Amino acid sequence: MAAILTLLDLAVGTAALSSTLLYTEAPQYDPQAMLRGVERFPAGAVVKVLASGRSRVLAPSLADSADAAISPDNRNVLLSARGKPGQPWQIWEVPLEGGPPWQVTFGAEDCIRPFYAAEGKFIYARKTARGFQIEIAPLAGGSALRLTYLPGDFLPDAILRDGRVLFEAAFPVAPAVRDLYTVYTDGSGVETRRCDHGPDRHSAAELASGDTLFQTGTGLARFTSARAGQLELTLPKGQYVGPVAETDAGEWLASYRAGGADAYWICRLRPLPAAPPIKVVGPNAWQPVPVRVRPATPYHPSSLGNREGANLLCLNANISKTEHIPKGSVAEVRVWSMNERGAAVALGTAPVETDGSFYVQTPSEAPLRFELLDRAGKTVAAEKGWFWARKGEQRVCVGCHAGPERAPENLAPQVLLRTQKPVPMINRTN
Repeated sequence: MAAILTLLDLAVGTAALSSTLLYTEAPQYDPQAMLRGVERFPAGAVVKVLASGRSRVLAPSLADSADAAISPDNRNVLLSARGKPGQPWQIWEVPLEGGPPWQVTFGAEDCIRPFYAAEGKFIYARKTARGFQIEIAPLAGGSALRLTYLPGDFLPDAILRDGRVLFEAAFPVAPAVRDLYTVYTDGSGVETRRCDHGPDRHSAAELASGDTLFQTGTGLARFTSARAGQLELTLPKGQYVGPVAETDAGEWLASYRAGGADAYWICRLRPLPAAPPIKVVGPNAWQPVPVRVRPATPYHPSSLGNREGANLLCLNANISKTEHIPKGSVAEVRVWSMNERGAAVALGTAPVETDGSFYVQTPSEAPLRFELLDRAGKTVAAEKGWFWARKGEQRVCVGCHAGPERAPENLAPQVLLRTQKPVPMINRTN
């Protein structure tokens, strides 16, 4: 025991902290498990601490543990864990320097993928009858708030520097393909990270540059602020499993193996094809989390009001980057929701002005999507996926599938010049 250094022995400066690493050791890890409804760690898992070349189990009293997330002050760690074999996964917190863990979620459903949020709260995904849903709750105990409101599986990947939750979910019309989304910690403002409907993306992280790094296939790719689509990376050949972590030196830590018969090791690498990965810890090592100086999680003040439903304003439904919508062809918008059986239900229609603008009041905490109609009632364009809005939320979109790189023109929408009351749909039949 004397040879194993504790955090107190290491916490003498940033250089020492950067050499300490949390990771999950498991014989098997299936990052596709969400798509197939199976266990991610079918042979068990344990979170370990690597310090000065030696590893120790972080919480030896727990039967299984994974998904380590370190607090901004480097004192505590959140885990997904089983207290005893066969019990559901729950969220636990444990001191980084060692000590007994304490359970912070309870119930018969699995709870996984925790992250520290602002104001003494944390986010995680809870398994429900409608799939994994993201919640936020106080660490000191108290009621949880649901952040996602669609059927399906929603798993948090990170809390971004601007306070939003970065999460992954399967696209509704292509359940074998996941994409990346963001939502605020009050459940408002949900949107795709890029909205380009690219390949399967998951296990994402935010870099110091603000870029989003994620796994796609057996490789890695990134989003940058300068590009509306995915940027491919030229890396050494092999197979990568996210999430990827960034060190203070700007290097990446990722689970990697050179060939299909090799074991996965957490390796240090730079995004250069001629820079071979350097083994750090393994074999069978996943989910690296370096102990490093990081800013406190930002607080996002909620702007939700007390009115019923949500007010949704579209500036120009004629704008689309994927479909040609002839100017003047759209006469109405039909709003759809979903009943408890998962069937689509039409809430009603609202007029679309000649400039493409419309304004509607919809149910909150319910699936929503838009369909554009011509004067004969035929479909001009329709959303394929679903979104939601919170009670009291007010949202504005540039257009229908306009893309994140487009800014609105500096014009007053005609619908607001005609009326400032949205077409009500919150009491329509379902």
